[in-house]
Amino acid sequence: MGTFASALVLTVLAAGSPPAPAATPAPAPRVDGALIEQTPCPPNPLRTYEQYVELRRSRLASEVEAAKREGFRRDMPADLTPLLISREDFAKRIAYEGFECSRIRYASDGLAVVGYLWKPRDTAGKKLPLMIYLRGGNRDFGAVSPWMLSGFYKYVSEGFVVLAPQYRGVDGGEGKEEFGGADVHDVLNLLPLARSLGYVDSDNVFIQGWSRGSMEALVALKAGFAANAVAIGGCVVDLDQETDKRPAMATVYSELIPGYAERPQEVLRQRSALQWPEKITAPLLLLHGGADWRVDPAQTLAFAQKLQALGKPYELVIYEGDDHGLTRNGPDADRRVIEFFRRHMR
Repeated sequence: MGTFASALVLTVLAAGSPPAPAATPAPAPRVDGALIEQTPCPPNPLRTYEQYVELRRSRLASEVEAAKREGFRRDMPADLTPLLISREDFAKRIAYEGFECSRIRYASDGLAVVGYLWKPRDTAGKKLPLMIYLRGGNRDFGAVSPWMLSGFYKYVSEGFVVLAPQYRGVDGGEGKEEFGGADVHDVLNLLPLARSLGYVDSDNVFIQGWSRGSMEALVALKAGFAANAVAIGGCVVDLDQETDKRPAMATVYSELIPGYAERPQEVLRQRSALQWPEKITAPLLLLHGGADWRVDPAQTLAFAQKLQALGKPYELVIYEGDDHGLTRNGPDADRRVIEFFRRHMR
């Protein structure tokens, strides 16, 4: 009797217990190249020509100071006029009529990576060529900003869609950049993203890479990125030579490149196209300033010689007396890049 009563109580309690909560389903894995988020860029804060002139002046002054800190000399131009666009051109760029800028987050190796997208506003029924712009610098230094190069006005006004990744871990993106390591996947995964947009011509894909971005572009080619043509400036093709000229770069490598402390030659060779020019699979336009203190133009010259020996298609332009960002010859460089890409359109 006592045994039965105990069992009955247990049964009643069990029957009155709340049901166990349903298991929360695991979130679906992010598909590489999937667009996670797209938001309009904030308005361009630059509104007057005078603001533009002052911005150019301050950036040049900052570059002079940066050179001095690392033991190099660069003089501030006495006259900025030759380095400025006209008031008329400025007005067109600032109006940005017919074009739009977006900040995006997309999936790469399961991470949400931040980037920017510039394009003509009217894309209905169109298939437009794509330029992927690969930034220089590391972390926040050299990061992409919404209105850099006037929102890539020169390129979108020529009919290009422009995509630019920040690389993982930058600008609120997940993960950590590796200076030419796994962050190269953030470049490769722009291709499925571009295809998903619906208005990009997958047969006409180009890369422009500057400084560190030139390294990312060439490592992407080695990894199988299919580009019609690639334009690179301030070319970083020999990372070991960089530390010889600028010892400060060793600190960047040690902080960002996995395995650098244990096997520096191996990891730098993986990122140095001078060591594997046979892996280059697209025509190259090489641009460099002859007075570049950040990256020795001798790197570009040595790379061109190797391409020449292998019969690889390339063009080479060294701008006499110009700097890393081609301050004196930016418009000519843009013209050459666009013409180079158009010659290689399908």
